[in-house]
Amino acid sequence: MKTLILIILAGLLSFASEAQWSYKFLSKEKHFIYSSGDYYVGKNNSGKVSVNYVYNNKYILNLGYAASSKQDAQLPNEILKSTQELLPANSATPFSNSENLHLMVGRVIKINREGSMRFLIQGGPGLYTSRSPVYEIKSNSYDFDVEPAKSLCLVLNPKFEMPLFSSIGFSAGPMILVNNNESYVGAGIGLMYGIVGKE
Repeated sequence: MKTLILIILAGLLSFASEAQWSYKFLSKEKHFIYSSGDYYVGKNNSGKVSVNYVYNNKYILNLGYAASSKQDAQLPNEILKSTQELLPANSATPFSNSENLHLMVGRVIKINREGSMRFLIQGGPGLYTSRSPVYEIKSNSYDFDVEPAKSLCLVLNPKFEMPLFSSIGFSAGPMILVNNNESYVGAGIGLMYGIVGKE
């Protein structure tokens, strides 16, 4: 929860950046700062919020937070194939989900001379947290606790960005996440807000 609050605060700072930062430091011709929100569809649907800084129209720094939607977890075989019928100890439904906080760097490639379309090649490390149920079998019932597990991950997020105006734009592209236990590939679309392009 603290991570999400920090990302939201950083996003709000970028919303106000156009009014607060001087033109000399943050030239709209070369340097951009903006927040973005993306929705990804894949094995698990997920959302991502991030703060982006483009330097000299060539390099990008991205701080992002992504979380997958809650999914009902399947019962393990030891419960499904038990010789006696095991009943749940409570009415709660076992679930699994995940989240990650990542920092990416990358290269900006202008697709056209006007700069109204650009392609980002970006990637970097992240902290991945997965939550899944751990089951305990009792005499004729079973119970579970959802326990978090943390690990390092690699996030790749190439995307096309299309600034429509100086402060609003759209993006599209895949997100690839790889760690020791699993991998995720999703296709996403997003909205950009802040200083995203030239006047």
